[in-house]
Amino acid sequence: MVVQAHDQYVPERAGVPDAAGSDFVFVNLFRPPVGAPMKPGAVNDLFVALRGRAGVDRRVPPHALRHAFASNVLDAGGALDEVQDLLGHTSIGSTQVYAHPAPERLRQAVERVPSPRLRADGKDEQDRLGSRTAQSWVHRR
Repeated sequence: MVVQAHDQYVPERAGVPDAAGSDFVFVNLFRPPVGAPMKPGAVNDLFVALRGRAGVDRRVPPHALRHAFASNVLDAGGALDEVQDLLGHTSIGSTQVYAHPAPERLRQAVERVPSPRLRADGKDEQDRLGSRTAQSWVHRR
């Protein structure tokens, strides 16, 4: 339902010259000042109305979209400092709460690190410490 509402909103917004160029997600389309960011109370009212139309009983705050966006950027390979800038955080600590890396992403991160046993010719040296897979490192966290 949210995706459908957004899909309807985007072309409607594009037809309002003062709103089309805004970097904000939710802007006034019908009330002055047209094109200005919607006030938080108006966004909350919008979410309550959409929740009712969708038949969703639990509260879904607008902040959930911000959290989902940040998590999706990170899951797509975006860096934490990029998400920090996108969200307008001054402290990286404020951004870290959005980082919930999936086990597969953690595994891939470990696998990107070159093996210290790899020789210049690409062959593995004898592993004196015992063999550990990327998966075993991920699950030791």
